[in-house]
Amino acid sequence: MQYYDELATYERDGFTVIVDTTYEDLNPRDLFDDCVTDLDQLCKDIDSGQLDWFMLRVRVMVEGLELADEYVGGCLYANPKEVLTDGLAEDLIAQALEQAKTQVYRLSRKFTELSNAVDAELV
Repeated sequence: MQYYDELATYERDGFTVIVDTTYEDLNPRDLFDDCVTDLDQLCKDIDSGQLDWFMLRVRVMVEGLELADEYVGGCLYANPKEVLTDGLAEDLIAQALEQAKTQVYRLSRKFTELSNAVDAELV
């Protein structure tokens, strides 16, 4: 089971949006090379806690039901909350909200069918 650390919860357009992080299991060496940065120092900074290396997740919920989620890995920040102000989380939120909104009509039809079936059982 993976542990998630919640960064923020928002109400947007009638949906609950949850932004959280979890451990990134990819090694930075799999994404960067020494041409870009000093990988040894980067890994030391991550291991010492000076930098946070994580995966970001955004979930869109309605009444506790998850309608959509979006992920991005390989996030490297001194403080994970920076994703809330630099545009990264907002980009994922927009994508997840768009995905969730496409589910509303389909689910409303399904819930109507289920509601009718439950009503029929009660009669």
